Amino acid sequence: MRLPRLPARLSDVAARPLPQITVETGPTVPGWVLRLALLALTPALLLLAASRSDLAPALVTTVVVACTALLVLRPTPATAGVTVVLAGVFLWGFGARPDGDFDPAGLAVALLAYAVVRATWWATHLPARGRAEIAALTAGWRRDVVVLAATGLLGALALLASDTALPGAVLLAALAVLGLAFVALATGRDARDDGEH
Repeated sequence: MRLPRLPARLSDVAARPLPQITVETGPTVPGWVLRLALLALTPALLLLAASRSDLAPALVTTVVVACTALLVLRPTPATAGVTVVLAGVFLWGFGARPDGDFDPAGLAVALLAYAVVRATWWATHLPARGRAEIAALTAGWRRDVVVLAATGLLGALALLASDTALPGAVLLAALAVLGLAFVALATGRDARDDGEH
């Protein structure tokens, strides 16, 4: 029995033609749209928070322009965090309400801050000339809705509890805080992985 003769050398891999691959994607969004969203959300967040303070307009304008430019040109979690902290300082650190009442604008600031952080995360991971599927951008929309709804409920409870000394209202607000913390920190198999990049 005679064995077939094998070729002495293998063919060059680089000379072989590449296989044809077809990739289908759903509707996509360009990366510059996320930066455009940051261009609108960042000033809205900071100006709303600053409208409740007695800071000098020149200082507010400088902070708004600097934070917006940083987030649009170099979106990173650190710049988003600094922007959110500055919004909190504007809202609570220099407030024009010395009586300590709950300011309903704080609720809108919290919701805008969440939107800024999420948009920044996506803008960090998607180049301005890149594209992302809408399905990928909305992958964790249920969790986002839960966090935003819980924040709205917490703000409404804080607004109700600010004018009353009823122990039940205070207890309900404390339970809302615990529930929101649980939802924000809970992880599971389908939790969104923001990753470390």
